Amino acid sequence: MADVEPENLELQMLSNNKQSGFEYRRRREEPWRENYELYRDKVIVNRLTQRQSVNLPLMKTQLRTILKDIDDMPVIVFENLDNDKQAQLFQNEYWKKTLELNNAELQDIVDKKQNFFFGRTFDSWQIEDGKIVFDIEDSEDILVDRFMNPYDIDSSRFLIHLHIFKPLSSLKENPDYDQGEVAKLEDFFKSQLGIVKAADNENSLQEKNKKLADMGVTDIEDPVLGETYVELTIHSVFRNGEKIDGKEVPEQIFTYVEAEERTILMKKPQEEIIGVTKDHYWRSHYRYNTWGDDIDKQDFWTDGIADIIRTPNKVINSWFSQEVERRTLSNFGMHYYDSSLKAEGFIPSTFEPRPWGWYPVPGKPSEVLQKVELPGDAGNLEFNTWVVGMIEKATGATSTQQGVQTERNITLGEVELAQGEAKARVQGMSKFYTHAWKQRAEKFLKLVEAAPEKLDAVKIYKEGKNTDDIFEREISPSDWMTKAGYRVKVWSQDEKKANDTDTLVKLNAVMVNMPDNPKLREIHQRKLLEFADLTPDELTAVMDYEKEKLNVLPPVGQGIPQPGQPQLPPPPPINQPIQ
Repeated sequence: MADVEPENLELQMLSNNKQSGFEYRRRREEPWRENYELYRDKVIVNRLTQRQSVNLPLMKTQLRTILKDIDDMPVIVFENLDNDKQAQLFQNEYWKKTLELNNAELQDIVDKKQNFFFGRTFDSWQIEDGKIVFDIEDSEDILVDRFMNPYDIDSSRFLIHLHIFKPLSSLKENPDYDQGEVAKLEDFFKSQLGIVKAADNENSLQEKNKKLADMGVTDIEDPVLGETYVELTIHSVFRNGEKIDGKEVPEQIFTYVEAEERTILMKKPQEEIIGVTKDHYWRSHYRYNTWGDDIDKQDFWTDGIADIIRTPNKVINSWFSQEVERRTLSNFGMHYYDSSLKAEGFIPSTFEPRPWGWYPVPGKPSEVLQKVELPGDAGNLEFNTWVVGMIEKATGATSTQQGVQTERNITLGEVELAQGEAKARVQGMSKFYTHAWKQRAEKFLKLVEAAPEKLDAVKIYKEGKNTDDIFEREISPSDWMTKAGYRVKVWSQDEKKANDTDTLVKLNAVMVNMPDNPKLREIHQRKLLEFADLTPDELTAVMDYEKEKLNVLPPVGQGIPQPGQPQLPPPPPINQPIQ
């Protein structure tokens, strides 16, 4: 028996992982495609139930209604565990800069929509070109181990990122890639006159491409490109018993870059690629994150909101298609005629409609011709209304939330109560993506800790204390990294507002009984400013002014100066030090 090269064994392992992950997810491919096409107002016609290319936009109406009621990006604040307020300020400013550079608000919308369509959404984090980059990844490009815990992505033995297309020429510029293997790829593509895929590698990409083909992209299978593109796959795999420099290392994540299922361009420990932290975080944590709002212990690939809408939408589309066809055929003005009159020389012809037209027929017209009747189905409208109502109940996107006035005889209070309950159901999703954002913030911290030397300095602009002047400062990781590090505080916008309102009500009650307590007054003032949505800088400026104002007031019990008594000097200007 011939010996098998170690690289071929690893390549076979990667191929087996990919096949296992795809087979575990294959059942979701067709529903995902239908969900997306219904949202994009595309239907596939057939000769039995959907003969007309018509679609009622229930999918888009429901999802956009839900999207508007979901909370915005959660608030994330990093607290310095060494109580270094200056470092904490720089850390939070760098986080804001990272969000800005990555178009976080737009990616957050894409993130939520992917959860609607797929029931799962993924994001990746890395350092690239001197800055931290995160991307919302296409859920169809990620494969995971079927035996993982659905609520813990790091429990998966492998995570595979598919369909990464790079120009063949760019592979030679990456120093991490084995240039000998890159040369073999070049020879392969020269001999095959273009990109040739192995049969085992076509399935997942073909399923993904069906959507674009149905959307009208005609060259999806054979695009005309100016240069040769290679499909890369990144495999992140837990490996045990591996050796580095002749020494066996503990079990950890290794990163493989595989090209066209033919060769391995790179194999490295993930910790070596990203960097080392004090707790060796990147040995056991992927640089990917995921969340879904319908977690199931039995199945990672659970349903999304679009799956609730898909079947009712298809049913109504079928009925709508039939109604459109019936009305169209009815408008044709088709007639039966007495074919026995052919012996008498009568051959009916198509009449041209014209004003005051006269059309000759032998004998009594009603006995010679009869209109083809196409009666409608009674109850179509009622049935469609019932189906739409069923969808609204299932998703929580009621007619009132869509801006539609209802004619039911109910009070305004009942409308507001129903709308509030429906909105609360939609906002229940926030607990899942708020947790996901906390995990993203933790990965952000670990990237900074692992490779501060790879990050470029950035410029921040802040208003000066007690002035409207704007100052520039260039900061780098050395300005905010401290020994103990940071902890992440995160809360959703809606949750914060609800909690602030409840806290203010309670504080107002306490202030009535303890009006002279300075510490309680400070807490009350701070909560009022937070409730007014002031930025942390604005809040600090206001509170500093309040403290300076208290310093020039008479002590409690001294009272107001009487006439003839010496008066306190006026407070100094805010922008000058207090003597």
